[in-house]
Amino acid sequence: MKRFAIKDYGTAKDVLIEIEAEPRPVDDTHVRVALAAFAINPYDVALRQGAMRDFRTLKFPYVLGNDGAGVVTEVGSDVTHVKVGDEVIVHAVGGTYGEEVVVPGKKLVKKPKSMSWEVAAGAVTPWLTTYNLVTHLVGDKIGETVMIQGASGAVGSLLVQFLKVQGKTVLASASKRNEALVRQIGADQFAAYDEEDTGAIFADQADTVIDATKGGRAGEAGMQIMKTGGNFVALNDLPSEQKKTGNYLSFGPSKDYSDVEALTALTDLADKIQLTVAEVLPFTLESVVAGHETLEGHPLAGKIIIKKAE
Repeated sequence: MKRFAIKDYGTAKDVLIEIEAEPRPVDDTHVRVALAAFAINPYDVALRQGAMRDFRTLKFPYVLGNDGAGVVTEVGSDVTHVKVGDEVIVHAVGGTYGEEVVVPGKKLVKKPKSMSWEVAAGAVTPWLTTYNLVTHLVGDKIGETVMIQGASGAVGSLLVQFLKVQGKTVLASASKRNEALVRQIGADQFAAYDEEDTGAIFADQADTVIDATKGGRAGEAGMQIMKTGGNFVALNDLPSEQKKTGNYLSFGPSKDYSDVEALTALTDLADKIQLTVAEVLPFTLESVVAGHETLEGHPLAGKIIIKKAE
């Protein structure tokens, strides 16, 4: 079984390797999936660089990857919601960079026929963030007007669409080059952070501000945009100085969140939610290296997907 792993921490070209691995056994609670596609995420890049080593120990060679989609080939006796031959969406703890993966039954759901392999694999982590942030972290306190900073990114664009499905008014910011995309997915108002003062444009208008950027100056503008007493949610670091009274929240994964619940919600909205895919690359080590290098730069909006030939 072909898999792509890292042999140590370091640059993509130096540490990503192709390995042959023995298939893992499937117990009563697990499912084996032959993968058709997997996504490369910023988290994978951070793991490979060693940014997580202080709180997550890796045993090398380590197969990266949390997000994938494929066909069920073996099912444990305790798993009843999928069967052999089903097309599924997978959220794994690791190991999706390869031809197959074995995951607990609670970590996958059936893929709608209308959803492509690329979207199914690429939407997993950004959708889990989107759904759990809106549904569980903020919940009923989110209000009627929400500001999305970084609205062209994978999480930001899904947030815009999910909130519009719920009938919210969505304000959005992104770079000028991504304005058409952000407006097309439903944003009610748009401001280009690289050409305009988004904080001044949307000052005191949002019940909730969600900073889906990589961090930096967005926090200052976000606090301007948040109504006094509103919510400010960050996917990265919260502003070091909180200049306005409000509910400041940092989003992160939690064992209290159910993958099946969130991914089922994604499948229910399959015909209403679109994911921007920047690149679909062939199933080779060269593609994985290229995907990592692209993410380290200033990539275009959209997910990078590795897909096996059909």
